[in-house]
Amino acid sequence: MPRSILLLGATGVSGLAFIQEALQWPIPPKLTLYVRNPSKLPAGTEVNARIVKGELSDEAALASAMDGVDTVVSVLPIADDLKTVLKLMKVNGVRRIFALSTPSYFVPGETGKAEMVAIAEAVAAEKDLDWTIFRVPNLTEASSDLPVYAGLLGPDYTGSLSLSRGSQARWILKEMEDNAWIKQAPAIGN
Repeated sequence: MPRSILLLGATGVSGLAFIQEALQWPIPPKLTLYVRNPSKLPAGTEVNARIVKGELSDEAALASAMDGVDTVVSVLPIADDLKTVLKLMKVNGVRRIFALSTPSYFVPGETGKAEMVAIAEAVAAEKDLDWTIFRVPNLTEASSDLPVYAGLLGPDYTGSLSLSRGSQARWILKEMEDNAWIKQAPAIGN
């Protein structure tokens, strides 16, 4: 059964790459795109996705966008309204979220900086949700066919300091199938 995904950040470069990869997936998910400005989406996007216009602070529009969704993917670098998203997920019975963060988000047991990132903190605090915080390095426009490495930062981490946006999208879609990183914050890189 295909996933039904609410994508936050759909009109940004990473969001557009996610849409492209999702529509090419062997069994494409049902996409709902929550956007402030639908005119920023490529022509014809509405044929393959449900588009809901709204601000993250608009709880009614956001709740409407979550109708029938089983997974939220956020490629937004904004933490301010994330608590509203998390609250509405619980109200609407949406348990799975993928949230963009940075490698500097600290996870106990890893080497690295102890900087706390608001996005990661808010998501990781949600014990009732099946969250994955994907921590990305420098995002590039390189091929989406590059291999992706996921792991905890430390001496054994094999990923590079860059990641193509298409590879990021492919990793998220694959992780939706594998569920290998639930309640974890892997760093991903090519």
